[in-house]
Amino acid sequence: MQVGKNNGSLKQNTMKNKFKILYTLLGLTLLFSACTPDKYELGPMLSKSDLNFTIEPSGTNPNDIVLTSLTPNVTPLWTTPFGRSIRVIDTVNVAFPGDYTFKYGVESAGGYVQADSVQVSITTLDQNAVSGDLWIDLSGGYGEEKTWYLDLDANGISKIWAGPIYYYGTNDSWLSVTEGVAVGGDSWNWSPDWSGNQWLCAATDFGSMTFNLKGGPYVQVDHTSTPDGITMGGQQSGTYMLDTKNHTITLNDVTLIHPINYHTTLTKSWTGKFKIMALTPDKMMIGVLRDPVISGQGACIQTLNFVSKAYYDSH
Repeated sequence: MQVGKNNGSLKQNTMKNKFKILYTLLGLTLLFSACTPDKYELGPMLSKSDLNFTIEPSGTNPNDIVLTSLTPNVTPLWTTPFGRSIRVIDTVNVAFPGDYTFKYGVESAGGYVQADSVQVSITTLDQNAVSGDLWIDLSGGYGEEKTWYLDLDANGISKIWAGPIYYYGTNDSWLSVTEGVAVGGDSWNWSPDWSGNQWLCAATDFGSMTFNLKGGPYVQVDHTSTPDGITMGGQQSGTYMLDTKNHTITLNDVTLIHPINYHTTLTKSWTGKFKIMALTPDKMMIGVLRDPVISGQGACIQTLNFVSKAYYDSH
């Protein structure tokens, strides 16, 4: 009987050992399967020759450039002078004449590939793009031109402003000056009359600035009393750009009309971007940031106040 009991215990131990081995094998199988990395396969990589697209002017407006991606099963990525787009078909308005660069690329299963850049030449001015009030007030509108004087003549007369130069805080802009919105921070104003503050500048003929929209946004500056009038032969020709949203004007290849005593004592450059503080058909105020290092005074906005030739001649 004792032998029978021992045989039963042996059988039980044998079964337990078999289960242990089975569990161990299963555990190892799971361990190896967990440690084996997944394999991912990318699709085929496209080449430039696989890309199919068109970049061409609209049939209704030569300033509207239509971008069309014809490459199947990809996400297009257009890079234009005015931003990016992932649309299969998109239209970009290029308002002004010039040469512009466009790029087309795609994201496919195999990765990103880009075609050679495309140069687009625009030869026309889009009338709709320059139909806003600021464009019209500054230049007279599409196909027109308009001349401006600094509002102080050789006789010491200002026609529309109290004087040719005002002062504002660095936070001031169109918003506070024209719209009357309190902007806070460094916001203040001093509007000196020239007759009582002749130290501002000498009374003289400063010249003129003529803005036009004849084929493009062109500007001619005739200097008569600044060093520009000497070194540049008195006349400069260039282009300009209005940012009607942020109320700024950018001058290219010309310098802003200004009194000679501020030529090297106010700002590092008389070309580039300036604030438009106010602009109507008759008057314009352009803000120049006074450089503390150059001027030896605190930073502020020093404005140059202009009057239109039409208003000057009729008053």
